[in-house]
Amino acid sequence: MLAMGILFFIAVGALAQSGAQAPAGVTPLPVDLFTTENFYLDEQYWTDPRYARCNTPRQLTDMWNQERVGEWGDCDLDRDIADIVSPYEYTTAAEHYDALKASAQEKEYNRTNLPQWDGWYRREAKDEQWIYGRNLQTATMLSLLTPEYQKRMTQMTYHEAVNNSPQWMAAFCYPEGMMRWWAEFSIGEIEVIMTPDIVQLSGMNGTNFIRKVLIGREHVQEVPQWYGESIGFWDGDELIIWTANVQGWTLSHSMFEFSNALEIIEIIRPGPDGSLTAEATFYDPEAFTQPLHTVTPWKKTANIDDPQRRLTYAECRVQSTIINGPDGRPTQLTFLDEEFIDYFGRPWAQNWEKHFEQDFISPEE
Repeated sequence: MLAMGILFFIAVGALAQSGAQAPAGVTPLPVDLFTTENFYLDEQYWTDPRYARCNTPRQLTDMWNQERVGEWGDCDLDRDIADIVSPYEYTTAAEHYDALKASAQEKEYNRTNLPQWDGWYRREAKDEQWIYGRNLQTATMLSLLTPEYQKRMTQMTYHEAVNNSPQWMAAFCYPEGMMRWWAEFSIGEIEVIMTPDIVQLSGMNGTNFIRKVLIGREHVQEVPQWYGESIGFWDGDELIIWTANVQGWTLSHSMFEFSNALEIIEIIRPGPDGSLTAEATFYDPEAFTQPLHTVTPWKKTANIDDPQRRLTYAECRVQSTIINGPDGRPTQLTFLDEEFIDYFGRPWAQNWEKHFEQDFISPEE
C-alpha cells in the first residue's frame, strides 16, 4: 500500500528541479542528482551531502508523493558514523559468533525452564534507527558502501527522486529480502514463539516474515535463502543468532543493496516489563566498507494467548493492480485492463474459459 501514494504523480514534465534555492550558507555543487545528465559520471560528488541536496534517503523516496521534487533538505541533519558502524573489532560474522560462544555461559533449556518470551512485540525507538533512512544524509550512507554498491544506491536514488520510478518490493510483490526485517514499515508487530530447539520470529505487513532460529545447529544450506539460515545458542538468558546463506537483494526506499555475502549476528536480551532488546551486526564485505550495527528495543504488546491477537497471513497480490507501465513507472491497473488479476473471481477458471472454452456452452447457458 505504501506505493499507492506515488501513483498520483506519474507525470514527469518541466519541473523546477534545477532552480531550487540552496539553504543560506550552502554552495551548490556544479552538478547534482537533479541537474545531472548522467549520474554515473558524478562519482566524485556522490558522498557529498549536496549531491542529494542534503536530503535523507527517506526524503528522496518520498519526493513525488510529498510534491517536493528537487527541493533541499536540512544540511545539518545527519547521523554520526560511529552510531552506524559496528562497535566490535570483529571483521567476520564467524569470528564474532565464535568469540561470543567461547565466552558464553551456555545453557541448554527445556520446556520447563525456557525463558518466557512468547508474545507479541512492537519495535520502538524510531528516531534512533538509522536503517529507516530518516536521520542521516544520503551521502553518509553512501560513504559506508563499496564503490559498486555506491553506484547501485545512487542509481536507486536517482530513479526514485528524479524519474519517479520507485521499485519498492511490496508494490510489485517482489520478495522482501533479509534486510527488510529491519525496515520501518515491513513489519507491524513481531510474534515470538519459544521452544527448546527452535525460536520462531514472525511478522507481517505487506507480506510475511517467518524466521526460525535453530538452537545448537550448524549452517547446512547450499542455496541462498531470502531470509537466510539462522542458528543460535543461549548465553545465560541471552539468545545469540548467526544468520548466513542470505540471498542478496535490496533494502529499497532509496537505501542500499546487499550481497549474498551478508551475514548477521544478533543478540536478543531480556529487559524490564517483559521487553526485549535486539542488537544486530551486519557483515557484508562485498557491499559494506565495514560492518554495520543497530540496536532496537522491542516492547511487549500482548501475551501469546491474547484472545484477539492473530498472525494474519498476508498474501501479496498487488501485482494485479500495480505494474511497471510502458514508460518504466508504476502504473495502476483496473479490472478493464488486460493484465488485471481478480484474485477473488476464480482467475484459474477465467483463464481456461478465455483461452480454451470459447465454443463451449456451460450448464448455466
